[in-house]
Amino acid sequence: MFSQILFGAALLALSAMLYVVTMVPTSRLVTREADHPEKPLGSTRAILLVGVVALAVVFGHTVVVWIWSTAFVLSGALPNMEQSVYFTLVTYTTLGYGDLTLSEEFRVFGTMAAVTGLLNFGISTAFLVGVISRILPHAHPH
Repeated sequence: MFSQILFGAALLALSAMLYVVTMVPTSRLVTREADHPEKPLGSTRAILLVGVVALAVVFGHTVVVWIWSTAFVLSGALPNMEQSVYFTLVTYTTLGYGDLTLSEEFRVFGTMAAVTGLLNFGISTAFLVGVISRILPHAHPH
C-alpha cells in the first residue's frame, strides 16, 4: 500500500505541476491582452481570449489524463490504452461508473487519479474565475 501511495503522490504532484505549467502562459496572455489601456479589449477579442483559455484548460486536463493512462498500463494495472484512458477519464472526473475496476494491488494507486482530478478541476475553476473576472471589466462592445 505504501508504494501505491508514494507512486500515486508522485504522479499527482507531476500532474498538478504540468497542469499549472500549461496555465501560466495562458495567464500571461490574458494579463497582456486585458491590461492594454491604449488598445481596449473588444467583445470579439474578449470572446477569443476566453476561447483560448478554455482550450488551455482542456489541453491541460488531456495531458494529465494521458499521463495517468500511460502509468496504469506501464504499471500493469490495466491491460491496454483503450481501457486505461476510459478508466482514467471515469476516475479523474470522479464519475466512477464501476464497470472497470482495478485489482486490489492497484486500488489505492487508482484513487490517486481521482484526487488528481479533484485538485486539477479546482485549479481550473479558480483559474477560469480569475481569467473571466480579469477579462470582463476590460471588454468593451464595438
